[in-house]
Amino acid sequence: MILIGLISFSYILIFLLAPKDVADYTVADISYLYESKNRLLIRTAYEYSNKEDIRSFPMNLGNWNGSDFKYSDSVYASLKADIFLSRAYSSGNDIIWMDLINSKVGESFHSPEICLEGSWTINNKSIVEFRIADPPNPFTRLYAYRLDINNNFNSQEQVMVYWFMFKRFGENDAVSMIRLSSPVKENYNATFDSIKGFVEKELFEAMYESGKPDNITSAEYIIKEYGNKGVFAIAMILLVPLSLVFKGIRRNK
Repeated sequence: MILIGLISFSYILIFLLAPKDVADYTVADISYLYESKNRLLIRTAYEYSNKEDIRSFPMNLGNWNGSDFKYSDSVYASLKADIFLSRAYSSGNDIIWMDLINSKVGESFHSPEICLEGSWTINNKSIVEFRIADPPNPFTRLYAYRLDINNNFNSQEQVMVYWFMFKRFGENDAVSMIRLSSPVKENYNATFDSIKGFVEKELFEAMYESGKPDNITSAEYIIKEYGNKGVFAIAMILLVPLSLVFKGIRRNK
């Protein structure tokens, strides 16, 4: 009884101290299986599990002009994704291929490294950060994996960057993966700098809403809307699990 009371109290407290619209938030992270220390809590500008919404994603971003492309049918069949948007963005002599994959099927989200086996060699794998806001905003960085790769059958080299998105709360259990890749012209770092500029200056603003969190918690919203009735309701909600704890303590004496 004590354990049940403590767990219930913890969940209620988390809810009351969470942002008012916490269900609207999406987790952007380097993993889709769990939330890592690098996760970013953010609102998306599009519903990435909605095909119509994805079709309206901007074709042009700043000085980058987009054009859609397709893979072979076997790629789509193997991934079993619900939504697959592939678009090439070019600016001057630079080009970045973007894949946006959304699915509820686990097989759709094996590590991109698996797709590279046999044909590509991974020369470097690292976690990189994109600065997407300025302090005092606490959500200032988006983290992603970076792969420096070269083709085993020709001299082609690429930089690949990817991260995942999923809902923390709500009924939508779909996962999205954003994958960017670009051919190396000078060196790996120069190519990554091009991708970094694209993400920080153009892509992030298009994909996500402001990174600023709500300034009001669920508890504050309830009190603001319902006044003393809201305070009373919160007190009663908190008293229920606390009463279980105290009853359990008394029984154990």
